[in-house]
Amino acid sequence: MNVTELIELTNRLSTDKSELTPKERAAYLQYLNMANDELYEIASSGLNSIVQDKVLYFQFMGSFKDSGAFTLPDNLFKIDSVFVGQSSLRKGNYINASTGIVPDEYITYRNYILCNVGNSSLKYPTAIDPTDNVNKKYLYITYFPNPKRLVENINDANLETDTPVYPLPYHIFLVHGALYYFYFSNKVFMDKMAYIRNVWENDKKILANFKNYGL
Repeated sequence: MNVTELIELTNRLSTDKSELTPKERAAYLQYLNMANDELYEIASSGLNSIVQDKVLYFQFMGSFKDSGAFTLPDNLFKIDSVFVGQSSLRKGNYINASTGIVPDEYITYRNYILCNVGNSSLKYPTAIDPTDNVNKKYLYITYFPNPKRLVENINDANLETDTPVYPLPYHIFLVHGALYYFYFSNKVFMDKMAYIRNVWENDKKILANFKNYGL
């Protein structure tokens, strides 16, 4: 379903008004985006269809022993995995002042991944960085990008979408979430709150149980 269909379905299941004012459409859209933010957080644990990959090129030697920095993507929401060649790096928690970063680990700092490039048994591959045509070491990450805002009419395809990222059977979860926020914001519907809250919480559990999705 596209966003317009989701808005209309949410309306039919809530008040069944034949015509929505621009203000009402905007309200339903806001509720759908609130639901989408919650579902996306769950989906970012393993929904393969939204994973992206990127090569990150070595930028500079840091102030810590044998550390090097790789600039993270601007649209990063959550890192899925980090590879040097065919070897994956574990996420570390801190830099040891004497030994630097553990060679098979990485840490994130601001908009960088920091790695122990100079004191690692891992062989960092090299390639030409297309931004400056310099041959550099690089690593490879898979990551989940920031969620796009749900809109009826797309103005910026980098930030907005008119179609949810989830497989079609899960689109109804967005409607349940929108209904929950709609009822929550309108006290006249408080008698429906307990039911829709249970449905919404169950939806999120169902999505969470499909960590590897297989879809």
